[in-house]
Amino acid sequence: MKRYIIYALSCALLGFSSCESFLDTPVPNIDQKTFFSSEKTAYSALVGIYDPAGWMGYIQYLDWAIGDVVSDDAVKGGGGDNDQPQIYDLEHFRATPELATLANAWSENYEGINRANCLIEGLKDNHVIKEEVRKRFVAEARFMRGYYYFCLMKVFGAVPIVDHVLAPSEYKGPRDTMEKCWAFVEDDFKAAMEGLPHKKDMPASELGRATWGSAAAFLTKCYIFEEKWAEAEQQAKAVVASGDYDLQPNYGDLFTLATDNGIESVFDIQLKDFKMTGWGDENEGSMMEIYHRSRDNRNGGWGFDQPTQNLYDEYEAGDPRREWTIIKHGDVLWQGTPDEEIIYTNYDAVHNPDAPHTGYCKRKGTLPKSQRPDMVDAASLNVRVIRFAEVLLWQAEAAVHNNSDWQTPLNRVRARVGLGATPYLSDPLKSVYHERRVELAMEGHRYWDLVRTGRGALMEGYTDSKRYFPIPQREINLNPNLKQNPY
Repeated sequence: MKRYIIYALSCALLGFSSCESFLDTPVPNIDQKTFFSSEKTAYSALVGIYDPAGWMGYIQYLDWAIGDVVSDDAVKGGGGDNDQPQIYDLEHFRATPELATLANAWSENYEGINRANCLIEGLKDNHVIKEEVRKRFVAEARFMRGYYYFCLMKVFGAVPIVDHVLAPSEYKGPRDTMEKCWAFVEDDFKAAMEGLPHKKDMPASELGRATWGSAAAFLTKCYIFEEKWAEAEQQAKAVVASGDYDLQPNYGDLFTLATDNGIESVFDIQLKDFKMTGWGDENEGSMMEIYHRSRDNRNGGWGFDQPTQNLYDEYEAGDPRREWTIIKHGDVLWQGTPDEEIIYTNYDAVHNPDAPHTGYCKRKGTLPKSQRPDMVDAASLNVRVIRFAEVLLWQAEAAVHNNSDWQTPLNRVRARVGLGATPYLSDPLKSVYHERRVELAMEGHRYWDLVRTGRGALMEGYTDSKRYFPIPQREINLNPNLKQNPY
């Protein structure tokens, strides 16, 4: 753990690969003694805390490779079993401690935690920076620290809690209990709520920074995972009542550049300005879209994260969310507009004889041609980590367990896409689970939904002993006090 948790401040806050608006802040080369001597330098440290969330290894493997591919919503795809074999191992529950993808998830989250701890300690008892500024910076740091811990806990279960910059004698701490981990994360989000502004009160230049709603929503998510149903419903209602958010009127607009940090975005990971020269035959508009676009000669993508027939069949007749989530062979997108485009999703068996082909590709994140930049400076859509529709569905799920009104929030989500009462009205939990699946499909949620609700058996090869993934071997080598998960 030493190598991946302990960093000198000057090393931990190097330049960024993904930035936009408030993230467009260069990090000065200054020593630790003077780092928190001004608001400007403290702000650059704050920006550095957000940065690990946008690293592509983190986004790739925690979101779609586990959330989608390991679940029943998608298959790996790509150019056959040997294309990205580590994702293949994850998909088939064959992950081992040597898997580099898991090691990256561990180290990148802990780097974010360390950066947060550096700022929290650096601003403690600081009398140079104005109190209201210091309070907000610390609140943001605690939000991001809670976020990184939440991500670690989803994947690995209980982890070592590090709430300060470690001394050498503290390098080999054991894993804490899940109870302690949850309590710590809850406290971080509660503290963040006290010091963060509401989204509606923020200028456009600050959009993307953590808000009261970001922290309140993540606290709700903690309660959902912990099955604290009364607290979850109450907190979800508070987010809904805040007036900070609303549903985007048209579902198809949710995953466009125009709705980055939009009315439905509770927390987005900012992913702008990736330099992607030479990646793919044409720039598809986002890094993730290059991964997921059809692999045939027409489209030039890499063909990963292919939706399953099972997911396709889950949608009700007339639900427009299916066409905005899944591209099927020969679909015409943006029909009747200057961006009209025929998409071919099946693999070319001649060129890719070993490639699996569901006949479907992911549509979310596929941008119209007019929104796709050139290959020199490729924009990438923000990752919608939490959006308002999910908060409404958390409210509905908690309400079912609390024997309270679950239909009102659920119907609000359905009404946005022109649907009436759920077809599973007699089974409230099935109603909620169905709605979560079709509303949030291909957004990296399905695996976590299945395992937290006891439905892991829907995934071939899953056993409860494999709920969490192996602790990276390199971390255990550094810290023998880390107890390994079953695998």
